[in-house]
Amino acid sequence: MGWTIAEKILASHTNDGKAHAGEIVEARVDLLMVHEVLGSRILPILKEMGFKKVWNPNRVLVVNDHWAPASDINSAEIHRRNRNFVKEQGITNFCDVDCGISHQVLPERGLVVPGATVIGSDSHTTTYGAFNAFSTGLAATDSALILATGVCWFRVPESLKIQVTGELPYRVMSKDLILNIINELGPDGANYQSMEFHGSTIDSMSVGSRMTICNMAVEAGAKCSPMPINQDVRFWMEDHAPKKKWKEVESDADAEYVDVLHFDLEKEPLEPTVAPPDLPTNGKPVAEVEGVPIDQAFIGSCTNGRIGDLIVAAEILKGKKVHNGVRLIITPASKATYMEALERGIIKILMEAGGIVTNSTCGACVGGHLGVLGAGEVCISSSNRNFRGRMGHQDSRIYLASPATVAASALKGVITDPRRV
Repeated sequence: MGWTIAEKILASHTNDGKAHAGEIVEARVDLLMVHEVLGSRILPILKEMGFKKVWNPNRVLVVNDHWAPASDINSAEIHRRNRNFVKEQGITNFCDVDCGISHQVLPERGLVVPGATVIGSDSHTTTYGAFNAFSTGLAATDSALILATGVCWFRVPESLKIQVTGELPYRVMSKDLILNIINELGPDGANYQSMEFHGSTIDSMSVGSRMTICNMAVEAGAKCSPMPINQDVRFWMEDHAPKKKWKEVESDADAEYVDVLHFDLEKEPLEPTVAPPDLPTNGKPVAEVEGVPIDQAFIGSCTNGRIGDLIVAAEILKGKKVHNGVRLIITPASKATYMEALERGIIKILMEAGGIVTNSTCGACVGGHLGVLGAGEVCISSSNRNFRGRMGHQDSRIYLASPATVAASALKGVITDPRRV
């Protein structure tokens, strides 16, 4: 029986070169990303362990992104502890509050390559599957162990194959696709599985669109979400990691999967999709929720704050005005994204339409700052989670959608099909 992508990558990082689904293996970690959880939870664990030195300061990325800049004294202290740790340990990869969101910054810095094991102290570390990596989020204790040793144990996940063919219709985005996929699976339909994405649709996608899909695979319970590389990924590696050596990993023709799901977009064309509160897996065609009044519209986060997302929003908003009473908040995923949007004139278009463009941060997405919701308020968001209280008050409500749907809704003041604008 052949091997899946997840099995092959983990096997290449073990001493005996073996990693079959269901087995427990100890694997080497190529890169560890830690954000504010370092200063809040990991450092106390390291102290209990008697920790002295990071296993390899060149293979750690520390990011201050969730409350950037610090929103209160507590977050300021966490950031201070992170900065001190970086200095004490000689960590070479540090992203302070002026840099951006971890899941965008890491690939921009060329720190992820095909075939790598990338671990993060954040559940949406599945994002790097877009680059043909085994990437997953782990809790504070496991992250502390990796900081000290550079290895971690894993139960090798079974794999679920997702085959997608056909073209995305007008103003339908990869966010709409993944909302449909996880809707079919449910919140635990891929629990501790590797969601392996294939097909002509995936092959033709931009890097940003691929990252959106892999980012949200965890909402169906996925452990990781590797994709075979495509031409866009090859170009990305040439631009962002030209000196790094890597080799793409492909699944074998006779690899064993727990299931294979087919999505044929020619036979069943995809529509703009919205996930009502309070689960990301609640996806419905936009027509079923069209007309719901909104107070806030948010475009950003590690899911949909990339340049392609901002371009789509600008195309819809150019020469128009956001509906009276609606707050449109736009958060580019990184400083580099922000700068490119400035150079292209996108920021000007968004602001002239009435949008509020913030610095790069997780703030609004996690209800930290720069977009917190009040009681009873409704937000349509391009982020990844709509759990109750996620963006502020427990009595606020969040609808998830693509940047196109968010922008169209901001114009009309109600949830709107972007194909109508």
